This record gives sequence, C-alpha cells and structure tokens, in this order.
Amino acid sequence: MASWGRGNGTADARRAAGPPGDGQDRTSDTDDDNDDTDDETDDETRGAHVLVTGDAGLAQAPDLGEHVLACWDGFLALLTDPRTDLSKPSRLKGWTGLDVAIHLGLWDDNDPVAALTASAREDGRGEVIDTAAVDAKNAALLRAHRGVGVDEAVAACERSRASVHDFLGSPLDEEIGLALTNSSLGPVPVRTILNAGTYELAVHALDLAPCGTPRPPDHMLDRGLSALLDVTGGLSSRLGVEATVTAMAPTGGWRFTSTREGWTTERAPAGKVHGTGVSGDAAVLLDVSAGRANLPQLLLGRKLQVHDLPSFMRLAPLLNEVPGIPGGAALRGAVGGLGRVRRLLRLG
Repeated sequence: MASWGRGNGTADARRAAGPPGDGQDRTSDTDDDNDDTDDETDDETRGAHVLVTGDAGLAQAPDLGEHVLACWDGFLALLTDPRTDLSKPSRLKGWTGLDVAIHLGLWDDNDPVAALTASAREDGRGEVIDTAAVDAKNAALLRAHRGVGVDEAVAACERSRASVHDFLGSPLDEEIGLALTNSSLGPVPVRTILNAGTYELAVHALDLAPCGTPRPPDHMLDRGLSALLDVTGGLSSRLGVEATVTAMAPTGGWRFTSTREGWTTERAPAGKVHGTGVSGDAAVLLDVSAGRANLPQLLLGRKLQVHDLPSFMRLAPLLNEVPGIPGGAALRGAVGGLGRVRRLLRLG
C-alpha cells in the first residue's frame, strides 16, 4: 500500500515525509516513557493533510493538467456541437443530455474541487462514501436545477473546467495535490481524483450518443482509459494487491503495476497483451467498465478479450472494500462468472 505522511510542505518535502501508512503501529516498543509524547504529537498533527510519499501513478505526472483540461475542452465541444440535442434522452435511464451536463457542472450546491481540497485538509481518511449516498446526491442536484436551460448547464460545465484549471499547477496543488482526500473510492490523492474525472467525462460523452452527439475524440477515450487503470492501480496498492494489468485498445493502451508501496501507470504500446489484461475498442472497454455494456455478450462475440482471466481473481478484494470502483460491474462479472465464461470460451 502506498506510503503517506503528514505535512504542510512542498512536493520535495512530501517525498521525505513519514513512514508507510498501512494502519500499523510502528512506534518503538522499547521506550514506554515516550507514550505521552507520542500522544501529544498525534494531537498536534490531527487534521493536517496526509501526503502520499511513494509511487502514486499519474498523479505525479508533470503533464497531468494538460491532459485533464484537454478532456474538459473535448467534452465542452461535444455539448455545444450543433448535432447535439441535450433535450433528448441519454443512455442513462431517466436522464436527458441536459441532466448529464447539470451533473458535471459547478453550482453553488455542487463544487467538487472545493470539496476535495476541504477533505484533504482534514486528512482525507474517512470511510468510503456509500454509492447510495452518491446516487442520492446526484438525484438531489438534478431536482434542484431541473429548470435550467442548455446555456446555463454548459456555463456550469465551463465553471467546472475553470475550477480544475485554477487548481492544477497552483500553489495549492503543490501543497496538497498528493494529499489524500475522501471519495466514493475511499482515501485517494487529490490529483488522482481530478484525473479520474477524465474517465467520467469520456463515459458521459458516450452517454450522449442518443442526443446526436458525435463519438468522443480519441484522446478523450484514451485518457478515460488511463484514468480507469490508474484508479484501479491505486486501489490495488491500498489493499495490498500486487498485480500488473493492461487495458489495450487498437491504437495502444495503459498498464498499471501495483505493490504494497505504491503504483505506477504507464502507456502500453499497441500490440499483444502480455499477462493479465483486456483488449478491445476503447469505447467498448469504457462502456463495460461503467456497466453500460453486457460483458458476457462482448466476450462471446469477441468484441472484448480477457487475457489471463484467472489472475483477475486477485482483484476480487477491491469489490468488497470499494463497492463503487469504476469497472466494478465488469470485474464482478469476470470474477463471479469465471467458471461459466471459461467454459463458454473454452479457456480451459
């Protein structure tokens, strides 16, 4: 699991901060006289942000902001494309295209970046936010803004993009970008969550297809795929799962490697998947991960291929610990139906 330590310093200081934060008591047992001092130190640091000091995937990439903002620009271009009619139903049951835009917008009662930074300053290590609570919040947001027009919803999305722009690369980013913040995925670095927004943007862009919206540009799908792998790698590391998994599209893909000390996320050149992974069109991979497509049908139709299927069993702990993990539906289907799928595909 990734290491972390408390701190208020710069990026250089974070890397030297603190012991591995795996919840174990690493204080010395040889000097009981220090117990009172340790208690005082805990009280003094309580509430300080907790900085990841090991490998933290794409959160540590210097060009993260460039790619995240490019995805926001791509999504805004799709919203305002003349072929897009946001009054039509989206792929999400009960949601119009306008509802999707409202959901992603920044409003007085919905400021994701502010919430992330506030949680990070409070140490960011609360309980995993229940998916039912997330769904209830989304429903409440739509009710509160149901009467807005397209221009207002697009403006709200532009404000969301601006808030991400203002954070990434700022002094605040330098201070707490690698600090843990609480989320539906549990404690995750702030920059990891902001990068994970590219996954949401890519999936919701695909959700707008019934509204006449064109297919999202390749860079959006690629970055959405990278965010999916990056988050899964981070959660694997947090749970002590050591694994290397690749998601491969025809033009190339992404691979994470997780250890107990952290995780890395890197590009995988186009070609055959070696080891554990999945391959298929980027849009298909994203749709499966988001529960928008039927995994068994795609497997049987060879539109998606799973490589070293039994090794996915090592990711099973993520389903129990983080119910809201992106790709959870697909992973649950792969794990739960392992024997049946293997027989159908004659995988042994």
